[in-house]
Amino acid sequence: MKGPKMLKVIENKPIAGYVYSLKLHAPELCERVLPGQFFHIKCGGDKFPLLRRPISLSYTLMEEGCMVLVYRVQGQGTKNLSSRRPGDPLDVLGPLGNGFEITNRHQRVAIVGGGIGIAPLVELAGVYGKRAVVFAGFRDETFLIEGLQQRSPDVRIATEDGSVGYKGFVTDILAQHLKEHRFDVVFACGPRPMLQRVAEACRKALVMCQVSLEQRMACGVGACLGCSCAVKDTDGSLQYVRVCKDGPVFWSEEVCWDE
Repeated sequence: MKGPKMLKVIENKPIAGYVYSLKLHAPELCERVLPGQFFHIKCGGDKFPLLRRPISLSYTLMEEGCMVLVYRVQGQGTKNLSSRRPGDPLDVLGPLGNGFEITNRHQRVAIVGGGIGIAPLVELAGVYGKRAVVFAGFRDETFLIEGLQQRSPDVRIATEDGSVGYKGFVTDILAQHLKEHRFDVVFACGPRPMLQRVAEACRKALVMCQVSLEQRMACGVGACLGCSCAVKDTDGSLQYVRVCKDGPVFWSEEVCWDE
């Protein structure tokens, strides 16, 4: 892993409620970053020496040499980040962690996102394209739908209030789809309860599943152990791994969901 880079902010704008889209000029990183990896962003300054914040890649714009990170403002760090303007320098460490499995063996995949967990899946949808069915779930206001549809023609939307698409949970339409169609693998990112339901639906359907876990992180490189979580070893025993370094993507059967 290389050290932090100072990247130029090209755009930083709200796209839904407290959700922001941050475009950074980073030609070299665009070539290296994989779907599911994240960056550790220095959100504070000299007056606010905050810990870095982990924000996943949403998608790259190779022709512009830019990458886009999508984040939700939900604390002082991301509030500071939302105030950055075009032309500002931003201290960025990464890409970090392990991304989703990308292979030509997967000819039919499901990509499932809930809320801000949809953001890290846009680039993945572009990788699998027509081979993917995308399931996107929201409480009410949607975002990133156009970007998903540009990359994968089959996008299913669920909103809890019924304002767009299916009224209910995205896991409901996934479970129904798994009964009627066969997938080689399911990729998911979102709140832990949603991921647990996705994992259970895949277990019943005998489909492999990878999940991207959300965890509080401090160092981002596996040194502080602040983001440890329990997983099952091959012999069934529990071990603790670092989400930032060993993840954030894991096979769903590895995760100890009750821990």
